[in-house]
Amino acid sequence: MNLWQKLSERVRRDSPKYQALFLPEYRIDVDYDATPINAGEAYCRLWLVEMRLARDVDWFRERYPVVHAAIRFNHGGKSVTIPYLAEPGHLQELAKDNLNKVIQCNYALTSFFPFNDGLMELQAGLFSMVNSDPIGKFIKTMGRFSELLPVPDLSTVLKLAEPVYRGIEDLIGAGEGQLELGYQQTFSAAGGGGDNDLKAGYFVAILAEENQIKPDTLCVVNDSLKVGSPGKTKVFVRDGKPLEGYSYMLFRIEKHPHQDWESLTQIKDLVFQAQDAVFNGEYDKVKAFLLPAIKATIFRSPDLIKVDRQDMVVKIQDYLREISLQGVTVQKRSLYSIMQRPLPAVDTETETELAALEKLFKQ
Repeated sequence: MNLWQKLSERVRRDSPKYQALFLPEYRIDVDYDATPINAGEAYCRLWLVEMRLARDVDWFRERYPVVHAAIRFNHGGKSVTIPYLAEPGHLQELAKDNLNKVIQCNYALTSFFPFNDGLMELQAGLFSMVNSDPIGKFIKTMGRFSELLPVPDLSTVLKLAEPVYRGIEDLIGAGEGQLELGYQQTFSAAGGGGDNDLKAGYFVAILAEENQIKPDTLCVVNDSLKVGSPGKTKVFVRDGKPLEGYSYMLFRIEKHPHQDWESLTQIKDLVFQAQDAVFNGEYDKVKAFLLPAIKATIFRSPDLIKVDRQDMVVKIQDYLREISLQGVTVQKRSLYSIMQRPLPAVDTETETELAALEKLFKQ
């Protein structure tokens, strides 16, 4: 049995009944674009915004919350699973008179990853851990390891994913972890025909029967789940009150049109080498050797959406040509700075080359 199946079966077997829903954008205090995401058009990042246990009186005196999450998506033509362990850390030291306050977490469960094809799947379990359990020290350590995984250049850390996942499972099992709430959801590209389109916004899983909470009263204010006046106005911003008496997990999907360019170390290093070579009067060598290497690295990169590959090649190639014509040494530009340049016109020869590269490195 693989690790994804192990968590999945535990969620299905042990989790009590819960409500799960995607909150409409008019129930959020900030405006954002909730248009469903088409494959290959954007980067996504998944957040655990809040985790809360219903039994406030027990928080940090007897038990504390931990969320074990796993996110699965296609990366470079392969299905990858990224684990994460969200634990409260220093929040365990809160004074007793603060224990009933909602804990703002905002854990980034993933980095920005390109949604090029396939599905995005989420499994999450909200566990209550015994406060005096000595295993808690190791849980903190494993939580720090899991924080190493959400990086934009995901290819560099994938080998860590499975041992971290296995370590989290083992620690929670050894530490008397009690599953309070489990959640599993699969998102698809726009136009899938269901209600599970991948899109920016907030969604929540609550340990509650359907008749216990009115879904149309739920809202988000300052990244916290509230209960407020229903409707499409923003009245809930003023009268919203924390949802109390229920265990829940609040998540957010972030959509971004651009990658974190400076994190793409392989491409960045090659571009720096090419700039140095141009400044040394070796532009012909750049065209013959470094530019082909840059193009191949870009089109092989699983950390880019498809449309960005062609744009990167065109902008980098145009910039190197431009500085070669200036005849003087100018300050090197970062990859981020180069990507902020306007997209130059593309001639027929370049279009043909880009099409050939796309076909050659098709994933």
